[in-house]
Amino acid sequence: MKCFTLAFAALAACTLAFAQSPEEQAARQCRSVHLHYDGVPPATAAAVEATVTHSAPGTYFCLIGFNGGYCGIQELANGSHVAIFSVWDPGDHFDFAAHPEETDEAVRTKVLYGGEGVAVSRFGGEGTGGKSMMPFPWEVGKPVRMAVTSAPYGDHRTAYTCWIWQPEQEAWFRMATFATLVGGDRGRITGVYSFIEDFRRNVESRDRVRSALFSRLFASADGKAWIAARRARFTADANALMTIDAEPAGAGFRLTTGGNTANDHVALWDWVTPLQPVPAMPPACLSALPSVTLPPPPAPKPAD
Repeated sequence: MKCFTLAFAALAACTLAFAQSPEEQAARQCRSVHLHYDGVPPATAAAVEATVTHSAPGTYFCLIGFNGGYCGIQELANGSHVAIFSVWDPGDHFDFAAHPEETDEAVRTKVLYGGEGVAVSRFGGEGTGGKSMMPFPWEVGKPVRMAVTSAPYGDHRTAYTCWIWQPEQEAWFRMATFATLVGGDRGRITGVYSFIEDFRRNVESRDRVRSALFSRLFASADGKAWIAARRARFTADANALMTIDAEPAGAGFRLTTGGNTANDHVALWDWVTPLQPVPAMPPACLSALPSVTLPPPPAPKPAD
């Protein structure tokens, strides 16, 4: 229910921020569609696998959105493919006028680590926070696995680390680690969801189909025992288009938006339950998630 409430809050915020009616949004962009995973308690590790089946320039396939940020893969407007991991500062995450350098230094998200070849910077225009991005040659039809781990950092922050599975090396690549003040359950990952977004929004982009298969969410409170989400709620943003769909697909889910897509399977706001039962064991790669040694947090400033 919490995710459902948050989804409605997000829709209202997005509509106000863009100052556009649902019909105006429908005239220029595909509708964003989401899966809000159910039945998974607060975790210190979360993992999702996604296989893109249809893409277009200006598409974000988010594997793991959570209370502190999100990670996934994108096809940029020029057709290049990247991976992205972002963590918010405290504040209004739907403030589309927010400037990254206007956030007080004391509450900014801190960069604790950036992997080789990863560009780390700050972002604005959707709240503010820390962003990491790297070239990542994902391909249509081939699965991508990503994970987020978390741990308390100092007295008030949570450190979130993003991982990408490298099948050739059979190892996880540590993309980045950020420490943030965001999060009611300090040190925990909560409210996990996946989504597909058209961020090109150039009128033509609404006619391009974007679709992906998502596994169940796997989550763990201790990095050892893993729980799989049993179902997910199908939600969408305020855009009026109904060229969207969600459906069960094997042991996971399919999300589709854009083009001539018809909502023939699961109705918006309903639950999607995979056809196959919950796997008895999570993917073997999850047992290989490395532990993270964090740098010491800065010492508190002495009182005046």
